[in-house]
Amino acid sequence: MEVIALNLNLGRVESIAIEGIEKRIYPGAVVLIGTKDEMLFLKAFGKESPEKHAKAVRVDTVYDLASLTKVVAVLPAFMLLMSEGKLSLGDPVYVHLKEFTNRKQITLFHLITHSSGMPPYSTAWKKSKGEELLRNLLHIKPEFPPGRTFRYSCINFIILKTVIERISGIPFAAFVKERIFLPLGLESTGFLPNIKAFHVAPTCKREGEFLRGRPDDELAYYLGGVGGNAGCFSSAMDLYRLINGLEAGQLFPERIYKLFTHEVVEFKGVKTHLGWRVPDFFGSSGDIIDRVAYGHTGFTGTSIWVEPKSGLRVIFLSNRTRLKRRSTIPMMQSIRRRLHNVIFQASTSR
Repeated sequence: MEVIALNLNLGRVESIAIEGIEKRIYPGAVVLIGTKDEMLFLKAFGKESPEKHAKAVRVDTVYDLASLTKVVAVLPAFMLLMSEGKLSLGDPVYVHLKEFTNRKQITLFHLITHSSGMPPYSTAWKKSKGEELLRNLLHIKPEFPPGRTFRYSCINFIILKTVIERISGIPFAAFVKERIFLPLGLESTGFLPNIKAFHVAPTCKREGEFLRGRPDDELAYYLGGVGGNAGCFSSAMDLYRLINGLEAGQLFPERIYKLFTHEVVEFKGVKTHLGWRVPDFFGSSGDIIDRVAYGHTGFTGTSIWVEPKSGLRVIFLSNRTRLKRRSTIPMMQSIRRRLHNVIFQASTSR
C-alpha cells in the first residue's frame, strides 16, 4: 500500500502532547509518526521529571516500555522460535515447562491470547524475590478453564518468557538482544539499560529512590529486572525500526508476523489479535483507526499503534508514572485517543 497523508495537522499533534504535560499527566514525551518507507514526524516534549532543573526530553530518550515488553520482546522471540520449528501455538505449556504437568489443558495459544484463565497479576513479589518468585508464579493456578474468556494477565507472559528460555537455553534478555534487537539495529533496546550510556527517563519511586533503568513494574523489578510482562526499555526510533523490520520479514517470514498482527480471535465478545490488541473505542487507539489495526500500551505511558492498510504507525512514549501511578490513567487514555484521532483521520491508502 502507498500511503497518502492528507492534512496531517502537526500543530494539533503537538498541542495534544503538550496538553499532557500542562495537566501533569506526564513530565515529557516523544511522538513518532511514520510509514514503512519514511518517518513523517519525530519530536520530543517537556522534561524527564518535574524538577525545575530536570533534563529536557530528547528524541533518543529511552523509556520504560512496561507492557509493551510483551509485544516488543516476547512475541518476536516466540515468532522466531516458531519459524525454527521449536514450538507452536497449539503446544500444551507442560510440553515445555514441567511445572505445568498439573495444568495440561493450557496451551501457548491460551497464554498469548490471554484466555488461559490465569489471574491478571500477583502480589507474590511482597514475600519472595528472584528465582523463588519465579517458581511461585509458575505454580499459580488458573481461576477459570482455558479458552472460556479473555482476561488480560501479566502472568501469561512471564510464563511465555520462561518457555522461551527453556527452549533456547539462553537467559531471555541475552536471547532477545542477540537474536532480535541487534540484528535489527536496535542499540538502545533491552533490559536493565546502562544509564551512563543512554538518556533514560525515570519512573516511580521505590525503596527510597526514583527508578531509572530498572522496571516500574513490581513483578519485573523483583524478578531481577527481566520480566516477560514488563522490564524492556527502548526509544521511539528503535521501536520504529523494530516494527519495520518485523513487517518486512527481516528475522522470520512475513507470514508469521501477519498471523500475530492480523488474525482476530474472540472470547465472549472480546476481540484480540495474537498478543497484539485490536482497536477499542474505550482503549488507547482512538475512534478513527482502521478496525484491523494492531497495537498495545504500557502502564508507564507508552503505546504503539499500526494501521496496515495505510501503513501509518504511531509511537508514543512517556514516563507517566514519574508523577502518578494510577490516578492519571483515564486522562492518559484520553490523550492517546485524541492524538490517534488527529493522526489517523489524515490518512488514506491506494
